Amino acid sequence: MTERGTLLVVGSNPPSQTSGQRTIARVHQAATILGFETATIANLFVLPTYRSGGIADLGRTREGWLDARPHLVSGLDDCDGVLLAYGTQEPSGEARTHHRDQVRWLDEKIEDRALPTWWVGGAPRHPSRWQRYTWRELPGIEFREALERSFCQVPRA
Repeated sequence: MTERGTLLVVGSNPPSQTSGQRTIARVHQAATILGFETATIANLFVLPTYRSGGIADLGRTREGWLDARPHLVSGLDDCDGVLLAYGTQEPSGEARTHHRDQVRWLDEKIEDRALPTWWVGGAPRHPSRWQRYTWRELPGIEFREALERSFCQVPRA
């Protein structure tokens, strides 16, 4: 497999009470499997929370979403491919509208750049959920191989 440059992994938001090392390790594993030399992370939402459910509270206004855009644009401008990994559960309340706007905006930016884009099992599953997904969908297969089989390209219009 020919190695590509940088994989941009789009997550949900930074963690507030952990180092995020497990997610970072999975991100680098994904980059290796997909044939990228390096990986970088950018998030849909800029404010850290302990759990993704905290976005429903902090994401009621647009600021945390809009503040994430420059880093996302920089990541898109400097990458050779994208892995969507921000999770399958949308925040509730007013944050849901902002989340949907942010995802729509991101999809347009990816489309404008014609970047190859992947996700796990047909959805933007967060790296912390990959093992649970592969265990359920591909039982009895070692995690790395199951993950490799689970990556698929996002269909584009």
